[in-house]
Parts: sequence; C-alpha cells; structure tokens
Amino acid sequence: MNKILRSSILLATTLLSISACSKDNVVTDHSKYRPDGVDENNIAFTSDDINQESFGGLGVEWGVYDDTDRLIEGGWEKVINHMDHLGAQRIRLMLSYDWFCKDFDDKGTPDHNDDTWSYNFANKYARNMFDILDYCQVNSIDVAFGAWNVIADLKNDVWGMMEEVTSDIRWAKITADVLDFLVHQKGYTCIKWFVNSNEPNYSGKEGSSKNYNNTYSKWEQGVINVRDALDKVGLTNIGIVGGDTTGVEGTAEYLTNIAKNIAEKVGDYGCHMYLPNRSVDEGKMFEQINEIYCTVKDLDPELGKTRQANVWEAGLLDGKTSDDRQTLIATADYAVRMVDYTLQCLAGGINGVVYWDLDDAMHFYYTETSNNPKEWGMFSTLAGAKSDMQELRPWYHSSSLLCHLFRKGNKIYTPLQNLPIKGKKNTFRTLATVSPDGTQGGFVAVNSGARTVTKTFYMDDAVQGEQLYIYEFNEGSYKLDSDGYIEPNYIINGSLNKKITLTIPVGTFYVVSNGRL
Repeated sequence: MNKILRSSILLATTLLSISACSKDNVVTDHSKYRPDGVDENNIAFTSDDINQESFGGLGVEWGVYDDTDRLIEGGWEKVINHMDHLGAQRIRLMLSYDWFCKDFDDKGTPDHNDDTWSYNFANKYARNMFDILDYCQVNSIDVAFGAWNVIADLKNDVWGMMEEVTSDIRWAKITADVLDFLVHQKGYTCIKWFVNSNEPNYSGKEGSSKNYNNTYSKWEQGVINVRDALDKVGLTNIGIVGGDTTGVEGTAEYLTNIAKNIAEKVGDYGCHMYLPNRSVDEGKMFEQINEIYCTVKDLDPELGKTRQANVWEAGLLDGKTSDDRQTLIATADYAVRMVDYTLQCLAGGINGVVYWDLDDAMHFYYTETSNNPKEWGMFSTLAGAKSDMQELRPWYHSSSLLCHLFRKGNKIYTPLQNLPIKGKKNTFRTLATVSPDGTQGGFVAVNSGARTVTKTFYMDDAVQGEQLYIYEFNEGSYKLDSDGYIEPNYIINGSLNKKITLTIPVGTFYVVSNGRL
C-alpha cells in the first residue's frame, strides 16, 4: 500500500482518531501533525497515550502446505518447535476446497441447488490441516480459516464456479459444511474468522486466474450467502473477514462499501499490506493506515468496538521478484523494518497483524513448466533447500520478540512522539504495552533515520518487576542462545516506572521488557 487513500473526510487540519479497542471505545484524539512543544527525547508512556485497551495479538500465515511430501526429514517437528518459540497469538490458515471436494454431480441441470458432492478428509491435505488446528486449539491461538478461491480448473471449469465466483451458492454451502465439520464435529473452537477468498479485488487474467471476472458486488453477495449459511448451522460466532483485499484502490473500494452496505455481516475490516521500504522508514505508513481507519470509522462507528481492523498479510515490497520471492528476508534490515511496520500499524488503529509467512515450504509459484517455492518465510523446511535457507532468519527473531511482548488483551500506548512533524520525515517510532493486571509490559523503540539518537523512556502506569530485559537488534547486535533462539543482550536491575536512557544507532530497534521474552 504505497499511496495515501484519498478521502475528502480528512483535511490537513482534521483530527486523527487513533482507535481504542474496548467496549467503551475510548478514543485518543491527536492533531494530524505533532503539536508544538513535544519533547522528542523524553518519552513518558501515560494513560493519556492508550490507543487500544484490548489488543488482538500478532501472528503469522500458517496455511495448509501445498505438498507435505516435499518437506525435509523431521521438517514438521522443526515447524512445531519454531512455532513453540514464536509466540504467535493468531494465524491465517488458507487452503483449497479442491483438495477435499469430490464426486461432483450437476444432475445435468443448470440449477446449482441440485448439485451434489462429497468430501475427503482422509488425504494428506486434511491431515496437515488437522495438525495445524490441533496445535492452535491446544495453544489457544486464534485462527482465520479460509479458502484461496472457488473450486475450478483454469482450463476446464468442471464445477462452473468461475462465472459467479464466491457469489455461487455452492461456495456458501461448502463453507458451512467444512466449518460445521471442523467446529462442531472436530471441536476446533480456535477458528474465529472465515476468509471469504484471498484478495478478491485482484482479478488477474482469464486463463491464469480463477478470479478474473470477479466484482465487488459478487463478493458482497458471497458474504451475505456465507453469513446466512453459517448462521443456519449454528456458527454465528465466526466472523467473516471483511475484505482481505490488497492495494490502495481495491482496499478503498471494498472497505468503504462494506462499511456502507454489509458492516453487520462481517467480523472485521481486513486487508493485506505490502509496502516499499521508504513508506516505512519515513513514517508514511502510519499516516496511510490511520487515514484509511478514520475513513471507515466515519462510515461505521462500530469500528474499534464490535469490529476491528486487522492486517492479514504483512510484508515489504522492496526485494520482491516477479516469481513471488522476497530476496531480502535473510537480512536484519528486513527484520528492523518489519518491527517499524508493526509499530506504525498499531499506532494507526490496527488491532492485529499477521506476517507473511512462516515457512518457504508452504506455497509454490506455479507455471506450465515449473513450481518454485515462494520464499517469504521465517525459515524453510523444504527438501532441497540450501542449509542456510533452512536456518531461522533474523525476522523470525524480531517477530518472536513482538509476539511475546504485545500479547492479546494488552493495552497499547502510543505517545505523541510517533506523530508526523509537518514538512519533515519522521524516522523514530516507539510504543509500549502493559497487560491488564500490570504484571507484564515493556516498550519498543526503532530508529529508521540517518543518525544515532538518544532517548529517555519511562512508564507512568504501574508495571510490576524489579529487573529489565533489554534486547538490541541490528545486523550485528542481536544475541541467540545455544538452541538458536533470541535472548536478551542485557539484564539489569530496574523498573519500567523509572527512567531509562537508550542510545539507538541507525537501523536498530530496542525492546525493554519486565520479563524474558
């Protein structure tokens, strides 16, 4: 998302509403630009800075693997071990209905109500799905469950679903069947949302996309159908992801129309955000995020109360190749920028962020002559991957720190120092978080500028603890333990309620916590 969403609602003098996420919908209003007189170097996190009262959590895309037969020996055990240490609070689990639906019979009539089919939940795709859901159920991880797109073959659309795409009544029927089975029969109450197809605003081209003739109105009708089908089988508590769109124009079209037409049918306002480095480094992302948030909130006052805003795929554009690989994921710079990205999301009103993605071995880029791994992961369990590709990448460690610090249900503090300065680039970000009972908390500070900065921090609201665990992260500074997972650089006696001064080099972030993360 590399442009600011156009909106006549927000003028240069308009107040930015930074959402809070509580039943009372406490909202902190700040000027669009940083007010005069704000001390840049002394940062106090106070109750006035709380912009979210109940954070939704951070997580990762962990979908059903295209082909588990391609994993290295012991690969699945490695995935589970890395998930144990990551600390994700939510995942997005996507699959293809094509893997499960079989024995299709259209009865020789154009009436889709007559069509029949059956399900195969005994194949390798189903086994992998159950493994992921078992893990999430046991570990209390919230799941956004969805299907990439309708059942169809690009050259031989036997089901005939590409004409109406997700507005096809069979899409809703299959969705209700599968979720009824998973929740009511298998007991996967960890499933909280349904993703009504991936990036529905991205149509693609006929012959290379199942979505080539999709429209917003078709997608909206699909949401209405799915909501009705889920309600009929008693799944009223599963929310439909409102959008799951990508790009500025598509997100603007879908989210504003959702807010106008079917807000009560969706469970959140969700999107994918892939941004250039410059947008993150200069703080433009915060402005973009918050302007979109405020535009939607003006249309739907329930945003921030019964409905939240979430990023369901998070990543960076610089380094992306034409065959959908990210060439910079093995760098510490990617890790630092994704931390900055996350802070700007949370400051702008986003209640949860899901990183794209966990493991290179999950998804492949398919052409007529090849199928290559997409390589956006935090590691790879793919057989044939070079040994260095199988190692944990820096952004796994940075994501682990954030997942463990910004826990589900926490309060989020966004001080005025995060706001842009009119006519200047803003290259410093800081956020704090505290658990509802005050037992767990800390703050993050990132320097994306061109010079070293020195800042003093303290938290005004009481946080327990007499030791501080300090993590410094850049290309040469982060520390790993003997098992290869991140550990603090320093442990000192101190309190988050006392001042601590940090000198933060360029391209570096610090995490200061009252407990080991």
